[in-house]
Amino acid sequence: MEYDLLALTLNPSLDREFVIENFDSGNLFRINNPSNSDMEAGGKGINVSLMISDLGVSSINMGFLGGFIGNVIQSKLSIVKNITTNFIYCTEETRENIEIIDPLKNTITEINSMGPFINENDLAHFMKRYKSVISLVDHVLVSGSIPPGLPITIYSDLISYAKKQGKTTYMEANGPHFEETIRNNCPMVVKPDLRKSTRILGKNLETIEDYLEVGEKIIDYGARLVIMSYHVFGDMVFTKDGTWLFTATKEIERSHLFGAGDAFMSGIVTYLIKKGYDYLEAAKFGMAAAISSTNYIGKILGAEEEIEMCKSKFKVEKIR
Repeated sequence: MEYDLLALTLNPSLDREFVIENFDSGNLFRINNPSNSDMEAGGKGINVSLMISDLGVSSINMGFLGGFIGNVIQSKLSIVKNITTNFIYCTEETRENIEIIDPLKNTITEINSMGPFINENDLAHFMKRYKSVISLVDHVLVSGSIPPGLPITIYSDLISYAKKQGKTTYMEANGPHFEETIRNNCPMVVKPDLRKSTRILGKNLETIEDYLEVGEKIIDYGARLVIMSYHVFGDMVFTKDGTWLFTATKEIERSHLFGAGDAFMSGIVTYLIKKGYDYLEAAKFGMAAAISSTNYIGKILGAEEEIEMCKSKFKVEKIR
């Protein structure tokens, strides 16, 4: 059986999500409503796989799992339709991440662990399996952080091999491994993760001119589509044909934005797999998917019809 996407999440996590009104540090909070807490498999590549599964897009998930938490993640993914797993098992425990959503204060608090140390033998095993599994797909996504022990070139190496095999490549990340990949083996679709840092390629993103400079530079490196979050409710979209600003027409509560970035990438992946290589239209579908996801808590997209309807909830302005 062939699959649509190979999603590489090198640093998976068990995500624990809590909805707590009037959350404040230093206090005791009890969760009395079961719907206000959730525990899901996580990591950016896994998040995309979970979101696209309901849209009929199949995926293989690869990365590193370890310990009891790794077994929990494996168990949770094994019951999701359209998802197959092929993880390498390491000796140290997989990480946990915590997200606290406060709908009254309109805030999201995230606590992300570092992840297990990956030794050379585990990496060699992973690379061997990756080069075998990649023949089953046409699209490859590398996404998220990398665990300790992996070289800074890991994403660049993975993308390089995928491009040589003629695959469509995607990356959402930030940090040294992200920049190494952009400079040496730029993927076709690039979405910098700007949650922790807005410094990319030596540039602090402060003005719209900064965004334009960096986005166009990534296009010059070889990307066909670049998505960059611009302030809270907008995104800048770059292709070889120009640059656009997408802006939501109605303000969205910040507490509903958790997972919207992964939803954006999920929409792009789904469009390019199902409908072809119109990058601007793929970005529009991605933006609509992100807006759709704000109607839900958890890693959920609306149905394709709902996503299409959400295209009316943002405006598109061509910048140049």
